[in-house]
Amino acid sequence: MKTKQLLLTLALALAIALNVKAQSIPNGNFETWTSTIFENPQNYVWSSNSDGFRNGMPFNVVKSTDAYHGNYSVQMTTQIANGDTMPGIFVNVDPKNGNPALWRGGFAYNQKASGMRGYYKSAIATPDTGFVFVFFYKAGVMIGQYGYYFHGTHSSYTPFAFSFNPALPQAPDTIVFGAGSSNYNRTKNMRSGSMLMLDSISFTGVSSQPALLNGDFETWQNTTINEPANWFLQGGGGGTNLTGGVFKTTDAKAGNYAIELITFEGNRNNSIVAQAGNISTGWYQNNCNSNCQEQGGYPFSNQIDTLAFWFKYAPSGNDKGQVSLNFKKNGANIGGPGASLSASTNYQYMEIPFNLGQVPDSVMVDIQSSQWQDSLLSYVGSDLKIDEMHFKSQKLSTGIFTFQNENSVTVFPNPSNEKLTISVHENTGKDIYMDILNTLGQQILSERISGQSGTISLDISQFKEGIYFLRMTSDNKSFYDKKIIVTR
Repeated sequence: MKTKQLLLTLALALAIALNVKAQSIPNGNFETWTSTIFENPQNYVWSSNSDGFRNGMPFNVVKSTDAYHGNYSVQMTTQIANGDTMPGIFVNVDPKNGNPALWRGGFAYNQKASGMRGYYKSAIATPDTGFVFVFFYKAGVMIGQYGYYFHGTHSSYTPFAFSFNPALPQAPDTIVFGAGSSNYNRTKNMRSGSMLMLDSISFTGVSSQPALLNGDFETWQNTTINEPANWFLQGGGGGTNLTGGVFKTTDAKAGNYAIELITFEGNRNNSIVAQAGNISTGWYQNNCNSNCQEQGGYPFSNQIDTLAFWFKYAPSGNDKGQVSLNFKKNGANIGGPGASLSASTNYQYMEIPFNLGQVPDSVMVDIQSSQWQDSLLSYVGSDLKIDEMHFKSQKLSTGIFTFQNENSVTVFPNPSNEKLTISVHENTGKDIYMDILNTLGQQILSERISGQSGTISLDISQFKEGIYFLRMTSDNKSFYDKKIIVTR
């Protein structure tokens, strides 16, 4: 997405502008994670909140106390930030397979409904449209698909109803239901701020509703998502796999955490295939077809060095994991080595040495739980864990003077909209300066903690929504950097 491209470009530009010697593998020990908890309607396994979190956007599927009946309704709002448009959407299946005919799961239901009804409020700008949809399946085959569009502004709850035309040919065994604040099939029509609120959804022409429908949106469930700081997720994924096969694990070689990548069911050309859990310090442009060139990365100028890390791997079948390096010079690819990873029940040490033909200026690291070509569903479940990844020329630490680990600093809440609390849990013996920088590298706030552990609260209530950077320095040298997301 455009936001990912912008963030990595800004991170690289910021490091250069500040003349800071950036770690080529930031958070290579996977001790720092961005985590958050949000609510989804009970039984609805995917919402746009997970994608919004990864792209620095506010949550846009929320529980509202403005209800037609009972205590709660569901409110969806379209957000636009940094050039990306994110409709508020929720659905009761994992929609990573773009073709609904291939979607798995749903609610069990065996009655032949004639239509759907409910109540809504809206503030949808022309030509945008909100929507609800329902798909019916029998023995895994779609037997009916229906939808309804919402337009304009309705400030009080308004009834809606639509008939299934043509009628269902037979009773189903499964249904998929979802809704959204903008029509994602017509991206040019989407408008920031389009809002749709729903309550009291039910089927008509039946004697009972699906047991899991939760059409009055009275019950909600907490969902926690974790993302490794300074890494980018390269896969899709939804449902319980909200981070595309990427997980935080306490099964670590050192410290508290490691990265865990698991191969999952994905979609390629409208076919269900095995898709690797994949993270990278770079990114690929959307819709680049056969001309995909990896972008981004972090400053690195060693022509000769060695990448070192520890791994555990539990493959499905004869699958192999993969770690690859891609170096660049002035934006042009130099290439780089890689290594296949075989089964190992215990953490195994691995080195990837390299001697490049020229001095690079940046590097990208890619890690995946399966080989690119391993698309057979028999590879689903391959499980790769990586920890303590670094170049041998560099120390695996958090800065110029050493904290015991990166948990010596906590920053919360992040995202935030009013105050940012920064705690240093270890006595450094030096004054520490906390600077907040905008994406142009300009200092917009600065505070100080004297040479001891302590906590400081920064007022960010006047900051505009967007991406910022926390930089911690001592003796005029930077030793800790973190992305900060401000929401409104």
